Amino acid sequence: MGVSAELVAQITRSQRKVLIVRKRMKYFLTVAALLLGTFFANHRAHAGDAKGVESFFKAHCLRCHDDKKQSGDFRLDTLKANFADAEMAERWSEVLLRINSGEMPPKKEPRPKATEAAAVVEWIATEIKKGETARAAARGPVTLYRLSRQEYANTVLDLLGVHINPDQPGVFVEDPRWHGFENTGFMLRLSPAHVEKFVAAAETVAGIAVPEKPKPPTKTRVSGSKQPTLERNGKSRNLVYPGQGRPIYRDLPSGTAAKVRIQLSGLKSADGKAPRLSIEPYINREVVAPEDQPITLEFVSTAANLTLRQLGETKLDKKNPQPFAKDGSLREPILLIDWIEIETPYLTKEQADRQAELVPKDGDNLDDVRKSLHRFIERAWRRPVDTAETDRFLKVIASERKAGESFRSAYRSAVSAVLASKDFLYLREGSIKERRDRIDDWELASRLSYMLWGSMPDDALFEAARTGELRKPESLRKQVARMIADPKIARFTEAFPHQWLELHKVGMFPPDRKIYPEYDRSLERSMIQETTGFFAEVFNNNLSLREFILSDWTVIDPRLAAYYGLPTPNGSDFAKVKLRPEDHRGGLLRQASILSLTSDGTRHRPIHRGVWIAEVLYGVTIPPPPPNVEPLNLLRPDAKKSTLRMELDAHATNPSCAACHRKIDPLGFAFEHYDAIGRWRDVDRSSAATGVFNKKGKEPVFPINAKGELADGRKFDGAEALQKLMVQDIDRIAEAFVEKLATYALRRPMTVDDTAELKRIAVVCRESDYRLKTLIETFVYSNLMQKR
Repeated sequence: MGVSAELVAQITRSQRKVLIVRKRMKYFLTVAALLLGTFFANHRAHAGDAKGVESFFKAHCLRCHDDKKQSGDFRLDTLKANFADAEMAERWSEVLLRINSGEMPPKKEPRPKATEAAAVVEWIATEIKKGETARAAARGPVTLYRLSRQEYANTVLDLLGVHINPDQPGVFVEDPRWHGFENTGFMLRLSPAHVEKFVAAAETVAGIAVPEKPKPPTKTRVSGSKQPTLERNGKSRNLVYPGQGRPIYRDLPSGTAAKVRIQLSGLKSADGKAPRLSIEPYINREVVAPEDQPITLEFVSTAANLTLRQLGETKLDKKNPQPFAKDGSLREPILLIDWIEIETPYLTKEQADRQAELVPKDGDNLDDVRKSLHRFIERAWRRPVDTAETDRFLKVIASERKAGESFRSAYRSAVSAVLASKDFLYLREGSIKERRDRIDDWELASRLSYMLWGSMPDDALFEAARTGELRKPESLRKQVARMIADPKIARFTEAFPHQWLELHKVGMFPPDRKIYPEYDRSLERSMIQETTGFFAEVFNNNLSLREFILSDWTVIDPRLAAYYGLPTPNGSDFAKVKLRPEDHRGGLLRQASILSLTSDGTRHRPIHRGVWIAEVLYGVTIPPPPPNVEPLNLLRPDAKKSTLRMELDAHATNPSCAACHRKIDPLGFAFEHYDAIGRWRDVDRSSAATGVFNKKGKEPVFPINAKGELADGRKFDGAEALQKLMVQDIDRIAEAFVEKLATYALRRPMTVDDTAELKRIAVVCRESDYRLKTLIETFVYSNLMQKR
């Protein structure tokens, strides 16, 4: 109970205040309307400036933002000019942005003189800058960021070699997301349910890392003789038909890993279809390997139960299957299994060494016990640990021994308590002993490792922090280069695009199988892997951010190639392929994952697509629709006479909707050639249609209208034309990307006080044409990375 109480108690009063401010900030950042105010009581000392600004607002803004009318769901007469308050400063920053961009006042309103607008902008900017010191002083001296469940799993793996599946039902409470990001501090709260899960996880991890009697790993090789077999060329091999599966193992203890090796062949059917192997969640790929040239697949599994399957359905006689026709050709694709080898419990050498050094050899030697425990606590807590802190856990061991427990059992209790403590579960930045605005070397080591590796620092980072060398520019560059070259960087190239692009939404609304029979979970995984693989290719080759907008290549596997109608790449895995204009692909925006996550499973959603582009790529927050706007009625009798676009065009004429729709609709309409699951289409259907075109042609069809005009007057026709215009906006898009990267790395939303540094990073990266790896390195070396 002591551990649980400690966990619950460690969100301090100052932390709660920060969380409340950030929660409010999140709301106000969603308000895209002009944020203005008329209360200037706090600025009577500058009455001349304040009165001039107040007059400007009354002339150009107040009639749309007063107590009677609140455009953008915001009352202007309640905004106070208290720039020392972080919440108010954020709102005034939005005012500055809207006036500076010329977006407000709206074009239909009387336009202010340029000198008047410039004076207002200058006043707001000056006041925001004046309040910066006060806002910094209002922050608490210590900030705590809880590990996400995936970061927890990565950390215990690197710390102790224990595998935890964070997505397994019942292991953890699901982490809430903020604009797609899973590690945002103010979202990762601690409830009694969290405490219960973390304590249980700590006990599980400690039980595996410190077993009562360590067991050496064993290897078992099975051929699966109970499965259907094929006798050919003097060999007996197991057959797996489409839709058939066979178990690999059952009941693997929680937290334990198994290394699985499989030797097999994959034979195509007469029509050229290759067998698709699925071993959830580790392998989903086509296998093409001749009988006399089998391949060996190898992976590490932590799943409790594991099954090998060939996806699809067989049409063979189940009682007497005959896969070969009389001419020797295959009627269906088949997998031929030679053997399956299982090694468990599996540990790498590094992981085995970690577990070996965890427990002292002589449990009766107090000095050895203290040294081992102290070394473990420092690594687990990612900072120096004093004698008093170590002694707290020595008392746990002593108490357990006194109660009659064995030494290993007592030591296991101490390890569990360390893992359940706030110092393990939280990244700590700052100190109650001194107020500082920069993080120290130990905190920088953790910030670096959790950004690039999603896990704790390794020994080299710890040593650089211990000696005070890490923050020195040359040492920092060497460490970052080493970290990027480490295989663990794959965690970043997987996690960041997944969160930045909100790929968790892919499959959130499973497409209707009657409308889209070709869609399944296997295709869905290939869609997501195309996008994360595309990001990794840009990163690994240090390509420009421009590739995200428009490219003449992508990364696909045979399944996705067939789906897109592209030539099948060599081999069975994902590969980089060249695209032609007639392929209608290129960049992120025409990938099936992005096109499907902005749909609802039944039809494409142009507005959702436009909002996604505006928010994710341009960094513009779109407000929710007004509550009094009538939704589209696609069930009325005359709906079959119009397309969804026609309906939306009519909807956008509503005065209360037009302002926002003018910004977002064109971005979505550019992709009218793509349906709800990202397939290219040549004709449009009526807005009332929910099924496929009927074969008799009774359902009316319409020509695709993918034309549009951006808010700044630039016109386009189709997705590629829009993408070419977006490439012209690369400076804006790069700045938005830097902000997303900073949000991920610093685990918090960016504020007005970060704006100048974010812009500086983007400007510096312009010289390298926004090459991705260079941009990330520039961010890591920036003042923002070391700012608390």
